[in-house]
Amino acid sequence: MTHRLLCRWGLAVFYGRDVSEDMLKVAFQIAEEHIADQLKKGSLAEGELPPILLQTNNADASCPYKISNIAYPKETTFKVDLGKRSIQTDISNAHPNIQLLIARMDDALDRDDYAGVLHASASIFETMAKDIVAIPGVQNQTLKSFFDRYRKDSNLPTEILDYILEIYDLRNTTPLAGHGSIQTPAMSRDAAITLSEMSRAFIRIEYRLHQRQP
Repeated sequence: MTHRLLCRWGLAVFYGRDVSEDMLKVAFQIAEEHIADQLKKGSLAEGELPPILLQTNNADASCPYKISNIAYPKETTFKVDLGKRSIQTDISNAHPNIQLLIARMDDALDRDDYAGVLHASASIFETMAKDIVAIPGVQNQTLKSFFDRYRKDSNLPTEILDYILEIYDLRNTTPLAGHGSIQTPAMSRDAAITLSEMSRAFIRIEYRLHQRQP
């Protein structure tokens, strides 16, 4: 912020002081909004933030903030609501049904329906396996019934394939994930978030590896 702008906003420093408390509060608020805007645009790379230069010709005539409403330095952290996540471009080559199931998984997570996240994730894995195997005979089968064939056709490491099968089995035993139940699902939010991110990662890996095949 230029000194002229600080004078216009009533934040200029005089009498040999370097920085005023009010200027720090306003700078923090401006930085918070700038970071939030970049995150929402998806253009904020790690360790990189476009600079901000405010002067009289590109800023409001008066300070746009009520200083008393800015909690800095009492509060130096803030949250950014990114809204519902969109399907990432690096899984756009996955089957359309998988992309639909990812949206369903995200919706369940947004509603704190963690059993729903598990159900959607298991369905994602089953759909991916059927797409990779690509044999009409498996389309009406459960994942477990043709999993040995999927192991042969998949390029995923054995440990990941074992994990996928565990998730499929977990869906069948978790209340409200595979069957109706009057019991409360025990799955935690942390576990649901982890499963959501792992599901995305496995999809990216599987389809990228198959793209490299001659």
